[in-house]
Amino acid sequence: MTEPSGPIQGNARLEAFSDGVFAIAITLLVLELKVPELGERSGDALRHALLAQWPAYLGFLTSFLTILIIWVNHHALFRQLRGHTRPLLFANGLLLLVVTLIPFPTSLVSSYILTPGAGTAALVYCTLQLGLALAFNLIWRTAYQGNLLLADAHSGYAQIRRGYRLGPVLYGLAVLVALPFPLLGVGICAGLAVFFAALSYER
Repeated sequence: MTEPSGPIQGNARLEAFSDGVFAIAITLLVLELKVPELGERSGDALRHALLAQWPAYLGFLTSFLTILIIWVNHHALFRQLRGHTRPLLFANGLLLLVVTLIPFPTSLVSSYILTPGAGTAALVYCTLQLGLALAFNLIWRTAYQGNLLLADAHSGYAQIRRGYRLGPVLYGLAVLVALPFPLLGVGICAGLAVFFAALSYER
């Protein structure tokens, strides 16, 4: 049986599946927050141990915010589409693939950001963020080329495209500085998360 070549109407199943992936990925992040194992169980020792885990908190908050913003923008994007095509399904699948990987580099950054391996950990983290930006741009391009945008979405497409084109460039900068300046690379990613949160709010 031949599948229809044109757009398939409705995105409910696609969004429901995507939402499930986002929910699992964002929940797994909390596993990186560990209860300190202390020989001395005094209040001071626990406070110092908790404060010493600040890289884990930073990694958790940055990655949580990243996934949250991706989910918000993903929802906003598909509200502007009249359906989907097979290429769009695969483009969306690529985005979900990268999203499911987020807990791994988050764990790397949490464990190694204060060690000699900080540069490598930050490089992996920033490279994944770059992958997210590229995947999201691919979804937008696939939707546009597949003539899937609703009529009233075309007017704002140019502005949206300009905003998302900045993503790969700035995340690429984070990748470049991650090895020599790990905290700066991770900081750029955190700043971009805030930027795209503002971009999604404007829409």
